[in-house]
Parts: sequence; structure tokens; C-alpha cells
Amino acid sequence: MRLEFMVLALSITLAPAGALFDAKASGAGPWVMVVPPWRSADLIAAKAGAHIIGPTEAPLGHLVAASEPGAAKRLADAGAWAVLDAATVTAFCGVY
Repeated sequence: MRLEFMVLALSITLAPAGALFDAKASGAGPWVMVVPPWRSADLIAAKAGAHIIGPTEAPLGHLVAASEPGAAKRLADAGAWAVLDAATVTAFCGVY
């Protein structure tokens, strides 16, 4: 019984997270950049030619924008764990 509950709990948790992280950044931004807590989000954004926007930040996620094409790939190359389209994250999380 305990094993079935753990499998159910993991599938409920991992399936939406997998769907979200499979939605790679494809547009011109803005994006949600997920960075490890020991790295500076400002430095990663600056290295990629982007900048952090928005009045608030989540512990790991930051809303970023850039005027140059290809910044989403450069964000990932600079050390971001994931770079996702902000519209995809909004559709997944809902609007408040």
C-alpha cells in the first residue's frame, strides 16, 4: 500500500514538472530563467546580454528579457538550469 501511494505521489508531482521543463524557450521573450541558488542571477543575465525584469523574484526563478536574438540559448550556456517562455509558465501556473 505504501509503495502504491509513493508511486502515485511521484507521478502527480513529476508529470507536471516534466511538462513544464520540456517547454523550452522558443520566442523572443520574456523568459523565466531558473538558476541554482549559489549562482548570481544578475551575473548570468549580464553574461548572456539579458536583464532581469519585474518587481519580484522567486527563490530560483527570475523573469528576464533581452533585445538581442539568441539570448535564451546564451542564458542556458551561462549557467541557467532552465530557460522557459514566460507565457508557458503563466499558462501552467495560472493568472492571479
